[in-house]
Amino acid sequence: MGDVQNRFPYAVLLLALAAALSGCSPKPPIDDGTLVIAFPGAPAGIDPRLATDAYGTQILQMTHASLIRMDAAGNPVPDLAERWEERSPTEIVFRLREGLRFHDGKELSSADVRYTFAWILDPANRSPHRATYGTIRAIDAPDPRTVIFHLFEPSAPFLAGMVRGIVPTGSRAAGYSPPIGAGPYRVDDYQQDSEIRLSRFDGYFGTAPAIERVVVKFLPDTNVRFLELAKGSVNFVLNGVDPDLIPAALEHGNLVMEEAAGSNASYLGFNLRDPVLSEPLVRRAIAHAIDRESIVRSLWKGHADLADSILAPGFWAHADGIPSVRFDPDAARRLLDSAGYRDPDGDGPQPRFRLTYKTSQNELRRQIAAVIQEQLHRVGIALEIQSFEWGTFFSDIRKGNFQLYSLTWVNIQDPDIFYYAFHSGQVPPEGANRGGYRNPEVDRLVERGRREPSRGKRKEIYGKVQLLLARDLPVFPLWISRNILVRDRRLEGFEITPGEDYTSVKEMSVRREEGAGR
Repeated sequence: MGDVQNRFPYAVLLLALAAALSGCSPKPPIDDGTLVIAFPGAPAGIDPRLATDAYGTQILQMTHASLIRMDAAGNPVPDLAERWEERSPTEIVFRLREGLRFHDGKELSSADVRYTFAWILDPANRSPHRATYGTIRAIDAPDPRTVIFHLFEPSAPFLAGMVRGIVPTGSRAAGYSPPIGAGPYRVDDYQQDSEIRLSRFDGYFGTAPAIERVVVKFLPDTNVRFLELAKGSVNFVLNGVDPDLIPAALEHGNLVMEEAAGSNASYLGFNLRDPVLSEPLVRRAIAHAIDRESIVRSLWKGHADLADSILAPGFWAHADGIPSVRFDPDAARRLLDSAGYRDPDGDGPQPRFRLTYKTSQNELRRQIAAVIQEQLHRVGIALEIQSFEWGTFFSDIRKGNFQLYSLTWVNIQDPDIFYYAFHSGQVPPEGANRGGYRNPEVDRLVERGRREPSRGKRKEIYGKVQLLLARDLPVFPLWISRNILVRDRRLEGFEITPGEDYTSVKEMSVRREEGAGR
């Protein structure tokens, strides 16, 4: 961990450089009504029918509107639909608001809602969200403001699935070009690898955003993000300032930090089709070899909590009594021996076997990878780290082109995530079972959990699922990160949600302070 301790002088150097830059920089964009947000990576795409990565989803929360949305407590609230009713467990009716418009001025009607979900359900379009809506039997649009969903069977996660941006009838999936939306901000310009520029949509059905323009910069280099934030060319970063740079960032009087509980679960993923990692003893040995507490303490600076599931402890479906996997290198060595991978030369240089670990170019993620590499080395596993820009990395993971990788589940709204991530029929492109996990009992339980209307019974079902996953370890939950927002002190109105949601950007405003400046 010596490299981490040696970062402080470098942080001081960055601070000094930022101070020098701020003295000669032009007026910050926020002074002219432009909010500049920095993301640690570029989205893989911005289409509500196809996007699965966090960055794309977060932009869609600003540009597209759904039938409903979820509030900070996870409860459904109106969005495009002013109300809805359940006529029966298999018939749900939505009534749209009057006068809805897309960004191009065209009216938004029930036909557009029907088209959006029909497009996702069409197997030819290969939407990764198709399984989410597999219980939909038919969609009726009897008049421009009424949409009726007919289901094959009751679906407990149905309402959560309605948080899906609506696009105009006939919208084609055009690569990286986002389809038109009806959200509070419209897309003015999208540079795939650098930034997206948004402007306030005056025809938005809700309260018009106070901030006229939003620019989201894609800045994978943590030091560049820090410098731009410090000098004022970026004024909003959510979970994008490395923990060891936060104290230096806050040396600037114009910046403040907010910290709140999170629900985003980072995990280590295994390719269960791999001949080495298909062995459960090997996966458990790797889990025992990783000292998560030291990583949270040294790299996260305590801004994360150890995980035992991909559901955060405060989530209603989180299981009680999940057995923890403690740091135990001796147990890891014994398990590897039992699996037939004995150390060929004791304390010598030869490993038991070699693996590759894929990660993004995010600096913190690369530091975590380096620590895991050293920890696995101590039990005789040689680990090669491969770091890629976000789009390439995520594409490889979706294709199953990996042995080990690490990702974070963001904005989990329903325990149906277990169907999407672990059902044997949800291997990409159908879903997110990226490691190829197959367990008939898990399949049966997650299918049952989708049909069960009782929250209490669903909690029991998903409790069993989590215990089975803790036994099989198709993924190893690492930690639940806390949400850390570093922003210009004049910004107000943003609500930090556990799932790192950007919906409340439209509620933000800039407080004018006498004598404020840089």
